[in-house]
Amino acid sequence: MDTIDTAWLLAHLKEDYCELNHGPGTLHDRRSAVDYIIQPFVYTQNNINDIAVREMIVPVCADCLEDMQGSDWALTYCIECCSSQWVYKKFVQNQYRNNILWLRGCTECGETADSMHAADIKGITGNPLLMSKLSQANAA
Repeated sequence: MDTIDTAWLLAHLKEDYCELNHGPGTLHDRRSAVDYIIQPFVYTQNNINDIAVREMIVPVCADCLEDMQGSDWALTYCIECCSSQWVYKKFVQNQYRNNILWLRGCTECGETADSMHAADIKGITGNPLLMSKLSQANAA
């Protein structure tokens, strides 16, 4: 993401609302966004250059941001239909060590989840997932 895109997103942050699922009966709640999740989906060319095929940019509110950085919840996010769901880590059979599970297909869009890309906000360095961290890295 270049500097112009970063500046445009930061300038429009106050106008954006969280796009994540906040639970039953909250479909029409409009919670102000405080940051963006930025997730580039890349492939490596010749083991040297990383080429971003597409970037997911998801506005998030303060409550979602706090839950993502904690250890109790994992967010599943379908990159095909942009639906999301929170999973309480203590109640699932799988041991989710990541905070975000990027799905390619889900029950909402009718596609079978054929692949997953896991991303941990605290674990990825050099490729920040939050716009606030990205803008701090660009300023330095």
